[in-house]
Amino acid sequence: MGAVQKHLDDTARERNYDNIMSLCTYATSQNSRFQAEGQAGVEWRDQVWEYCYQRLDAVMSGSQSVPTAEELVSELPGFPWPS
Repeated sequence: MGAVQKHLDDTARERNYDNIMSLCTYATSQNSRFQAEGQAGVEWRDQVWEYCYQRLDAVMSGSQSVPTAEELVSELPGFPWPS
């Protein structure tokens, strides 16, 4: 799961946030741009981890094989930065 966390953090850094956690803290910002980006980060982070847990369940049940880190990251929902 380290590759997933790195992907989350690297995406947040695209707009100069320290990491995904830092981005998500801006969901309550008084600045409308930061608030929109922070809320989008919260929603995306939830989608990513939900996908990972669904994938884990599929692997544990034997219905899917274990993906490589690169495969897993490539399957994750994309992050559309708010405009």
